[in-house]
Amino acid sequence: MRKQKTLGQELVEAVQDALETPGTGRIVRPVDVKSLRQKLHMTQREFSQRYHINLETLRNWEQLKRVPDSTVTAYLTCIVKNPRIIDNLLNK
Repeated sequence: MRKQKTLGQELVEAVQDALETPGTGRIVRPVDVKSLRQKLHMTQREFSQRYHINLETLRNWEQLKRVPDSTVTAYLTCIVKNPRIIDNLLNK
């Protein structure tokens, strides 16, 4: 029987794999979520409901307590580029 790895062991292995794997050279740029929301003239509640983002998560991003991961950053970038299309896809 194989011994189950601890979370710490899995994290160390993941970091080692990431260091050994060549990247694409693309940098994921962070999105200023608060500025995006304000540009769209929305409250936190409106933005979270329209784009299906947990309100507490949104608040944590805006207060810089948390940072969106790369998948969420890609999603937020889509909202930056064309918020109406994303809204239509999600809410129509």
